[in-house]
Amino acid sequence: MPTRTLACLALAVLTGCSATPAAVGTPPAKQDKRHQIEAAQADCMKQKGFRYVPYVHKNDLPEQRRKAFAGDYAAMKAERTKYGFFVFAAFVYPKEMNSPAVKPDNPDIDPNWAILNALSPAQRKAYQNASTTCELDAIAKVTGKRVTSLQDWTTQMDDAIKARTERELDGDPTIVDLAATMADCLKAKGYRIDSNKPTAMADRGRVAFEAQKTEIAKNDDIPDTGLAKGQYFEPTNLTPDEARKYLNKEVKAALEDLECGKDFYAAYLPKSDEIERQASAEFGMLV
Repeated sequence: MPTRTLACLALAVLTGCSATPAAVGTPPAKQDKRHQIEAAQADCMKQKGFRYVPYVHKNDLPEQRRKAFAGDYAAMKAERTKYGFFVFAAFVYPKEMNSPAVKPDNPDIDPNWAILNALSPAQRKAYQNASTTCELDAIAKVTGKRVTSLQDWTTQMDDAIKARTERELDGDPTIVDLAATMADCLKAKGYRIDSNKPTAMADRGRVAFEAQKTEIAKNDDIPDTGLAKGQYFEPTNLTPDEARKYLNKEVKAALEDLECGKDFYAAYLPKSDEIERQASAEFGMLV
């Protein structure tokens, strides 16, 4: 599974961002856990004397991207031709990639922000504290998961996905053989392959370009204070023109990765997608 970036961690709270976009599914029934959590949080806030509007952020994906994340070759090729592994594309196409640094044309606005902003500073602090407590209580009530924070909630789901994906897909003989064939093809093209396990092969391209982005972040002039060791803020001073140079190389690598892994992705991605969907539903993370 991909390692969650700081940008995605921030979006997890604001938009329901997942470790991988494939976790976004079809529109939910009214009683899915995400909606149940919101309803329980509203009841809890009411008991504490605050108004809270149950609200679930939209997580719609373009049809082509939805198909690509599920392993459709034509869709994957179209997406990778423009966005590569979706690393440097965020700097070249920030609005299309829903970058938090760019205001969207039609923002999905949580009505609770207006409620919060209308309060005095003291009331706002009390509201935020109550909201956090109520949300964690609602998560426990609806899902049975005891979490200490929203980040812990995300981490627990990601860990569950990772464990199941490694157990089931790294142990699938057919997928293991396809991953080995893909690895041999990429080696013949000059790419370094550290592991030919299916989970490693599925994420190898993104990981390589994330490492390049991290090097840029490590050497920019943005202080990375307050972060855990090994974490860096996104290199926001990277211009679209500068990022395009990296993206061009990323696109080339992504297309070669796809050509070598066409059969592998067709077998692997539908199963990993289903694992993520089920975990998402179990944890009440997305709808």
